[in-house]
Amino acid sequence: MVSYVDATDIFARKSKMRYFIIGVISIIFMAACATDDTTYEVGNDFVESEIQVRVIDTFSIKTGTFKLDSIITSSTNRILLGNVVNDKIGTLTASSFLQVSSNSFSIDNEAVYDSIVMVLNYDSYYFGDTLKQQTYKVHRVLETVEPEEGTSFYNTSVLSYDDEPLGAVSFTPRPNRETDSVSIRINDALGKEIFDKIVDNDINNSDDFLQFFKGLAIIPDTTEGNHILGFNVSTTESASGNSNLRLYYTVKDDDDDENNDYYKDFVIVTDAKQFNKINLDSSTSLLGNFEDQEEIKLSESTEDLIFTQAGSAVCARIEIPAIKKLLEFAENGTTLSAELTFAPLKGSYDDDNPLPETMSVFVVDHKNRIIKQLTDVDGVVSSAILNKDDDDDELQQNTFYTIDVSGFVEEILFTEVNLNYALMIQYDDYTSTANNLIINNDLSSDDRVKLSVKYLNY
Repeated sequence: MVSYVDATDIFARKSKMRYFIIGVISIIFMAACATDDTTYEVGNDFVESEIQVRVIDTFSIKTGTFKLDSIITSSTNRILLGNVVNDKIGTLTASSFLQVSSNSFSIDNEAVYDSIVMVLNYDSYYFGDTLKQQTYKVHRVLETVEPEEGTSFYNTSVLSYDDEPLGAVSFTPRPNRETDSVSIRINDALGKEIFDKIVDNDINNSDDFLQFFKGLAIIPDTTEGNHILGFNVSTTESASGNSNLRLYYTVKDDDDDENNDYYKDFVIVTDAKQFNKINLDSSTSLLGNFEDQEEIKLSESTEDLIFTQAGSAVCARIEIPAIKKLLEFAENGTTLSAELTFAPLKGSYDDDNPLPETMSVFVVDHKNRIIKQLTDVDGVVSSAILNKDDDDDELQQNTFYTIDVSGFVEEILFTEVNLNYALMIQYDDYTSTANNLIINNDLSSDDRVKLSVKYLNY
C-alpha cells in the first residue's frame, strides 16, 4: 500500500515534470510554427505531432451528503444561541456552556447588594428570521468545566446543569447594533450569596469562586424563534462589548451622603472553557438522521440535492471516480487545468442566509475522514469561489461556485494506487456559525455539478 506521504511525493515529482513537459512542448510548437503552416484544432487528432489538447466535461460525478462525528466548538470566541428549522435539513439548536471568574475578589465592607445579570453582547452574527421572538434560559452548571478527553470541547459535548433556571428572558433581537446587548436577570438568592462570600472573604481568588460556582449553561427555548445569534466573547475583563456575569452593588459615599453604583464583572477567563453545543435533529427532514460519519446520503435519495451546514458538521461530498480514465487517452499526458463548478439551489438563499464569497474544500477518503485541505498544482490552498451576476441577483441566475481542482486531478491520476478520495465542501467558519448551503445536482439542469478538464496528451 502506498502511504499518503508516498502519494504526495509522487505528485510533487509529477508536478515538476509537468512544467518541464509543457515548456518543451511550447518550444516544439514555436519551432513548428516557424517552418510549418499546418493549423491544429483543439480536440482533433494531431497525427503529425501526436500532441493533443482535449477539453473533457462529461465526467460521471457521484454526489452526496455526510455528517462528521464532531467538530471543535471551544475557543471560537463566540457564544452561539438559538434554533432554526429547515424542512430539508432538520432542526438545529445551539446552546452555550461557559466558565466565568474574575481577576480580583474585593468588595467594600460597606457595600450593599443590588442585583446580578447575565449580559450577552451582540457580535453582529445572525442567521435566520430575527423578527421572531426568542427565549433564553440560564442554568447553573453542576460539574467542572473540563473536556472528557484532550483539551477541546465539541459540538456534541455537554455538561450537566440544574434543571431549575437561574433566570430567563424573552426578546426580539437587534443583532445589527453591536452596542446593544441582551440582559438576563439572575436569581437574587445566588447573587446575594456570591456577594456575601466575597465581602466575608470566603471567596478570595478564582479557585475559591470556581469551587463554589462552576459555570453557566444558556439554553434557548426550541418551541419558538427561528434564528441563531452570535454574542461576543473576550477573556479581558475590561474589554468593551464583552459578555459577562455582572454583579451590581452600591456603596454609600460619606462625603455627599449619596449611594454610588458599582459592579463587578465575571468574564470567561479562558476561551477554552466556553463552547457551543450544536444539535441537529434530521429525523423528520428530507435528509434524515445519520448513523455515523461513514454513511453517505446520495443525492438520488435527497431530490438531487446535497447539503452543507456549518455548526452541525453536515457536509456536501463530491466524488469523481472517472478521473483515472484520462490515462486511457494516451500513454503520456498532463492536466493543463481542471475546474469544478456547482450551483446553490435557487430560492434556498436570501438576506437571512446569504451565500458566502468563499467556501473551504477538503479532501476526504472513502470513510469521510479529512485528509487535508484542497490545493492547486502549485500547493496553494484552493477554495470554492462565488460567481454571480449582480444584475440578475434577484432572479438568482448565473450564480455558481468554481473550484480549481487541478492539483486534486493530478494527484488522483499519477498516484499508482486508487486513492478513493472525494471533495468535502464546508463553510470557512463552520465551527462558529450555523448557515446552510443547498447544492443542486439535477442531471437534467444546467446547474448540475460539473468537472471540466483541459488535458494534454503527448
